[in-house]
Amino acid sequence: MNRVPLLFAVGVALAVGVAVVGIALLLRARGWRRARQRLQEISVDKVPVEAASQPIVRDLQLTSLPAPLDDLLSRQPPIRRLKKLLAQGDMSISVGKFLLWMAILALLGAVIAARIADWAPAALIGAPCGGSIPVFIAVHKKRRRLAAFEKNFADSLDILTAALRAGLAFSAAVQVVAEESPAPVSSEFSLVFEENRLGLDMKLALRNLAQRVDCAELRMFVTAVILQRETGGNLAEILDGTAAVIRDRFRILGEVRALTAQQRFSGLILSVLPLVMASLLLVTAPDYMRVLIQDPWGPYLIAGALALQLVGYLTIKRIVAIKV
Repeated sequence: MNRVPLLFAVGVALAVGVAVVGIALLLRARGWRRARQRLQEISVDKVPVEAASQPIVRDLQLTSLPAPLDDLLSRQPPIRRLKKLLAQGDMSISVGKFLLWMAILALLGAVIAARIADWAPAALIGAPCGGSIPVFIAVHKKRRRLAAFEKNFADSLDILTAALRAGLAFSAAVQVVAEESPAPVSSEFSLVFEENRLGLDMKLALRNLAQRVDCAELRMFVTAVILQRETGGNLAEILDGTAAVIRDRFRILGEVRALTAQQRFSGLILSVLPLVMASLLLVTAPDYMRVLIQDPWGPYLIAGALALQLVGYLTIKRIVAIKV
């Protein structure tokens, strides 16, 4: 009996069910979206344009589930890490919608893999591949935003230092950085200024900034400012030294990345090429791959090959990850 049509039918039914649940969650979240839009319209003249994508008023609810279930979900460490990843990537999607997309793509990946390979256990490979697509997108957005932040951060420190030497208070200097710096530095410092203006202590606002942006140089800056506010000293001179150290570190990091570019690219090619070739063979010559799939030792050989590929990729990544 061919089990693939049955598996395909079950997969389609589950996909329809997940889609219905997703539409219901979206409809329930419509009220929250209207409230956020209204708050943004009220405060649009008070917040810099660069900060419009990150309003100071945040929806703390992760999903559209009832409050007790949402509370239970928010206390789980993986959900906290996912929420932090979405914030660092400046993604406006909620955690609940993100998990829903992961489930839908995992289901589609399982159905497509089982259908192409004509082998039901292939769904165990297709499901994680499909479900991991949103995570890869979020990580890519985080890295791209972090690169843009690092590129302009040292110049923003120069603006902050010049504002302090002109006689402005630190909070006013932060506002100058928010107005004069390019995104995403401007949006992050705008949030710091707004949090402080609404009553949050500057030290806590700076710590929130360090949590939102996963940047070692930014943590260095936050530590220097907090220590100066507790022990005293010339903040402008401290920030001058911090900016010089940050520029030297970026220069050395650029040289290291240039020297290890070939090794990193080779590791990526060696890791992806077998998977690409196996996928092409499954599509163009399924009979050729069916011998491996249907053989009793086939699944063990595939699992061993994937494990060795992962070990090789992690080894190459560890070799070229030179810390500065």
